[in-house]
Amino acid sequence: MSYKTPIWKYILFIVLITLLSSCGIQNNTKTSLKSEEQSSLQEKKESLTLRITWKTYSGRGVAIRKIVDSYNAINQTNYEISVIDGDEDLESIESLLESNDAVDLYVLPYRYVQYLGYNNKLQDLTSSFANEESLFYEKLWELGVVEQKVYGIPWLGHSMGLIYNKNLLRKAGVEPSNINSLDKLVAACKQVEENTDAHGIGLVGAEHNDISWMVNQFIYGFGGTLVNSQGMKVTINSSNAKAAIEFYKNDLGAYAQDTWLIDSGVEVMDYFREQQIAFEIQGLWGITDIWKNGRPFETGVIPLENIGLYAEVGPMMLALQPHLNEEKKTAAIQFIQYLISIKAQEMIMDGEYSPEHDAYYPFRLPVRKDITDSIVFEKYPEFSMFLTGFSEPSIDVPVPQWQLIKDEYYAPGLHLVMENKMSIDDFLQEIQDQGDKILMGEK
Repeated sequence: MSYKTPIWKYILFIVLITLLSSCGIQNNTKTSLKSEEQSSLQEKKESLTLRITWKTYSGRGVAIRKIVDSYNAINQTNYEISVIDGDEDLESIESLLESNDAVDLYVLPYRYVQYLGYNNKLQDLTSSFANEESLFYEKLWELGVVEQKVYGIPWLGHSMGLIYNKNLLRKAGVEPSNINSLDKLVAACKQVEENTDAHGIGLVGAEHNDISWMVNQFIYGFGGTLVNSQGMKVTINSSNAKAAIEFYKNDLGAYAQDTWLIDSGVEVMDYFREQQIAFEIQGLWGITDIWKNGRPFETGVIPLENIGLYAEVGPMMLALQPHLNEEKKTAAIQFIQYLISIKAQEMIMDGEYSPEHDAYYPFRLPVRKDITDSIVFEKYPEFSMFLTGFSEPSIDVPVPQWQLIKDEYYAPGLHLVMENKMSIDDFLQEIQDQGDKILMGEK
């Protein structure tokens, strides 16, 4: 028996197929149009340029670009943030600022923010960040303020700590938790030298930038200051500063590496890596340097405040070009607010990638006060030890004019003192005399 399908069923089948195909084409068309529309909107976005202090292709540049990309992915403004190469060449930065539209946002060392703010070359951010001040350590926030105006917002930075070789201390019978004063540190150095082949501590004595920030930590710790609160008079010529320099030169110098008078921080790191010294005062890179070299020994950190010193800090700040139009300024401020958010601050600890070691290493610290409770420090507990330095820091360049004093008289003079070619009294007097002239604009 044969069966024939009624013709009306064939007609119905063809109609259904046609309708379904039509719907698919319409949906594909809508999806395609929507995608094209989004792409068109993306292409229409103007660029806001962020100049960093590293190459964009470097490990640090790539790390920063990842943070910027995370912002661009949620950015609803008419501007997309683009990152460009930079450095710490002040002359180049000033030239860019004068060109008005070459760069919109800058990452700057705090001392440049002070200098450029003092000369009215940066955007005044006071009203835009009135509610953010409480997020940061008071002394750190003040580094971005000039004459009651906010020119820089803290973003990331470093602070120094007393890093030690756990293996050497264990061999010497030194318990690091007992080192809670400078006298205990000296005693620990003595014990290291008596029980191991290593020297106690790495010191800097060369005519170099490092001798300035290194010794300042002791001067502040002993109760001395560089300038008065108004920044108009040199105050270093005091018994406190003299005692600090004497301690550094004589008490600690007795347990330093043999070449410390001609060494900078670079050589100190070399000696520490080679286990020729048990202690060094460095930032977190003092630890990552050991990690990058195969972790030949365990490291630990003692906050400098635990032994009565003020840690040198180096916050990098976010600043704006002074001639941005209102729309650009609003978009730039929104971006800065993202960079200082908890999410973006935690991303700093993701670190920079090292192709040589196929690993990521933190290179700077986040600077918000409340970041200490972040889960990121469960991964890097030793780095949390550096954060306390932000509360009572040693400021290497307390006022813009100090940079000239430091370069021409302070660092060279300290080197001469360490080499016994100049007395501490004569050094302090010279800094006061020459420094006051510079602060008063006579030089």
